[in-house]
Amino acid sequence: MKGLIASEELKKLQKRMDRLMEDLGLARIESKYLEEMERMRRRLGELMEEAETGRDGEEMIEPLADVQETDGEIIVTMDLPGMDKEDVDIALSSDELSVIAQRKTETGMAEGNFHQRERSYRRFERTISLPAGVKADEAHAKLESGVLKISIPKAVVTTRKRIAID
Repeated sequence: MKGLIASEELKKLQKRMDRLMEDLGLARIESKYLEEMERMRRRLGELMEEAETGRDGEEMIEPLADVQETDGEIIVTMDLPGMDKEDVDIALSSDELSVIAQRKTETGMAEGNFHQRERSYRRFERTISLPAGVKADEAHAKLESGVLKISIPKAVVTTRKRIAID
C-alpha cells in the first residue's frame, strides 16, 4: 500500500458506504446492485485489515515522514517512537529510501501474568521515493528521542540563481 491511509478514515468511509446503501434502498435483498455493493464493502474491509497489519500478518505502522530538499541534500525526518538504533534498518538506493523498524518483545514475560497489557510491539515500515538522485554512500542517520533524521547528499548539487525580469 503506497502512502498512509489511516484506519480511522477507512472506517468512516465504510460507515458512509453502509449509510449510502441504506439511503438508496440497496440494502434490500431484491436490489440488482446488492452483489456489487457487497463486493465493494468486502474489499473496503480488506483494505482496513491491510492498513492495520503488515504483509506477514503482524501489526505494522507506516510512519509519517517529512521529506525536505535543499540545494545540496535531501533530509528525511520520521517518527519512530520507542525504537532504539539497533531496531532500525535503513536501505538506500539512488532513488528510494526504505526504513524498517521493529521493537523486540520483552523476554521472560508470561502471557497470563498481566492485569493490563497495552504496549504493543509493532513493526514500522516505510518506503519513500526520493525527489532527486543521491549519493547513497555518503548518507548519515541519527535517531534521537524517537525521531529518525536521515541526511542524504544529492548526486548533482543544484544551486539556485535569481533571474532578473527584463
